[in-house]
This record gives sequence, structure tokens and C-alpha cells, in this order.
Amino acid sequence: MTSDSGVGDHYARRRQRTEARIVTAATELFTNQGYAATSLREVAQRAGVSERSLYQHFATKVVLFQRVVEVGIVGDVGAEPMTERPWSRAAVTAPTLADRVEAFADGVAEMTGRLEPLMAVNAEVENSEPAVRESAGHWRRATLDYLYAFWHGAARDGLLPPDTDVEWLAATTAVLSAAESRLLISRTFGWDAERYRQWLVRTWLELAARP
Repeated sequence: MTSDSGVGDHYARRRQRTEARIVTAATELFTNQGYAATSLREVAQRAGVSERSLYQHFATKVVLFQRVVEVGIVGDVGAEPMTERPWSRAAVTAPTLADRVEAFADGVAEMTGRLEPLMAVNAEVENSEPAVRESAGHWRRATLDYLYAFWHGAARDGLLPPDTDVEWLAATTAVLSAAESRLLISRTFGWDAERYRQWLVRTWLELAARP
């Protein structure tokens, strides 16, 4: 029983390492030359795997691109969901609103930094691939749902002024923390990740404190 478990764990780790190499290679190629110009053969060559191995992980280029975006959001190919990551847990459990916002800004700055180079490619693919358009909508709704939970939790814990419009806060901060907004800010102001993070913290805290 133990031996079988060990073999299974080894296989799972090897499969995860292969997937990580494929996703890294695909991210580089999609970012540098676009979606349409990138073939799965090129991805396999860049990743150092056979085409057969690549197809065992990703049956189509659309499925691979969706995984690239998902890994950009979460941070790696591990199974731990974003809501269980340390920064995400701190964002809903820290004792003060400032601490929660700082934790969330840390996570968002890292996440949007990974996603920013993919935004132009994502716009290209959304226009032509219904499955990608659907998954993009899913992630946007998930962001909004997370922020509803974030602000409702803060209100429940007494960290917001009375009569705060939590729905408005969630909708507004969902737009401000989107990767598309990060891309616009970078192109407009040339801010680095730390400047963007500081802006998020200040903006969110000032929005939360408004009458």
C-alpha cells in the first residue's frame, strides 16, 4: 500500500513538473509572438517535451491558453486554490482593515504583474474563442464575488464605518484591481509593482473611509 502510494506521488510530482515546463514555455511564446502565431509544436520544443507528452496534458491550444491564464492568476501549477493562499487568507482574517488591504494589495500586485503581459493576448483570444471568453467571464465574476466577501467580512467584523455601501465598494475595487486596469496604469504612468501596490492600499482605504 505504501509502495503504491509512493509511486503515485512520484508520478504526480513528475507530471506537475512537466506541466509547469509546458505552461512556462507557452506563457513566453504567447506573450512574445501572440496566440495565433504560436503552435503547440513550438511550445513542446521550448518546453523540452515531446508533442505526445504535451497533448497528454493539453488536448488543444485553447485549453493550454486557459491554463496559462489560470496559472498567472493563482501563481503556480499547484492544486491550492487562490482563496487558500497565505495572502488571500490574511486579507480576510487580519485584525485591522489596513492589514487586510495590505495583504490583498500584495497579492493583487503580484497577480496582475504576472497577468499584465498576457492581457493583449487574452483580448485577442477572447474575440475568437468562446471557451476563453467564457473562462474570462468566470474569473471576473470570481473576483467580484471575492470582493463582496472581503468587504462584507470587514463590515461584519466592525472594520467599516456604519452605513458603508458595501456593494459599491466591491464593484469599484473589483474594477480597480483588475489586470486590465493594471495594464492601463502601467502604460499611462509607468508605475512599477510597488508604486501600484501603494496606490491600491491608499485608494482602497480612502474609499472605505468615505462617508
